[in-house]
Amino acid sequence: MDKVLILSGDAAYVHSLKSGLNKMRQFEVETATSGKEAIELFEKKNFSIFVTEVFPPDIDALDLLSFMTQKRPNIPCIIMTDHGKPWYKKQMAQQSFLYHLEKPFTISMLASAVLVGLNLRDEGNNINGMSMGTLLPLVEILQKTCRMEITSKKKGKGYLYFNNGNLIDAHFSKLTGEAAAMEIVQWDRILFKLNELPRCRTRTRIKTHLMDIVGASWDQKRDKGLNAILMTKESLSMVLDRHIRLFNKIKGYQALAVIGDQGEILVSDQKDATINLNRLAGDLKKLFSSADKTYEYIHIDKGEAVTLHKQDSIIIILNPSKKTYPRIRLIGVSSATGNWFYMKANLEKLLAEIVAA
Repeated sequence: MDKVLILSGDAAYVHSLKSGLNKMRQFEVETATSGKEAIELFEKKNFSIFVTEVFPPDIDALDLLSFMTQKRPNIPCIIMTDHGKPWYKKQMAQQSFLYHLEKPFTISMLASAVLVGLNLRDEGNNINGMSMGTLLPLVEILQKTCRMEITSKKKGKGYLYFNNGNLIDAHFSKLTGEAAAMEIVQWDRILFKLNELPRCRTRTRIKTHLMDIVGASWDQKRDKGLNAILMTKESLSMVLDRHIRLFNKIKGYQALAVIGDQGEILVSDQKDATINLNRLAGDLKKLFSSADKTYEYIHIDKGEAVTLHKQDSIIIILNPSKKTYPRIRLIGVSSATGNWFYMKANLEKLLAEIVAA
């Protein structure tokens, strides 16, 4: 069973997280209440995922991540913060080796983040290790004043200089200032160390804001439109399993599926084996593509439902009102004589629980 280490200075809080994850019986969870204790545990045991507060009692999260890149570079990390989660314009944060989880969050959200990390490992994507793009927003959170020495196996060694969380200078090979910074922030598979800011590096040579260089923006107002809700096949399956028995009792129920933006089936259930769900999802993809261009007419992109009535069946399509990553839609299939209206009501409840999980 995969081991998860959770670090928080609040003993009661870290215990509640452990208890919540233990109920899912998918992880073996251990806890630490100080950075020193966490490092000692890493030196004794093998963990699959590291979850930490942004401000542990003795060592801040950036110092801990420095240790991780040097000693445990293939272990995905989750940073718990109540300072606003960075939203990455390319949405890479939701599938990142370093994931920011904004408080307050549910146990299901934490479990989903852990499962994403495990999927990265299982798919071999953990070889890319930590990337600068997801790491640097922590410098702003922590208001760091330091010199960061970054080593990339592909690129070599570079330096970033920070004063109170502001990027003031950079150096890599023959590049300096903003040109060097723009190169370094693209790196992955990095190792990094933090040192004192040299006195000769107090002049600001970079005018562009750090978050703009990274390609991110802080969610200061906690706009839910920017905080895409994370979806994984595991989290979707857990919610679906709680509803399947009810659906199978509905008159005329034949099948249901959660499908992704490309028409792929993420999770499904099928009572009628004659229904080709894969082909159905593929055909509906064409409808979605058309509807996205003309949503002002049928509102499929506004969180509403579409019901297709055919001679022998009824297809119900639901789109979540909140943004998800990956983007999902829920489809249900009923016979033409089935209680499709009751089925639609229960599909709406299922979708609401999926989004809230």
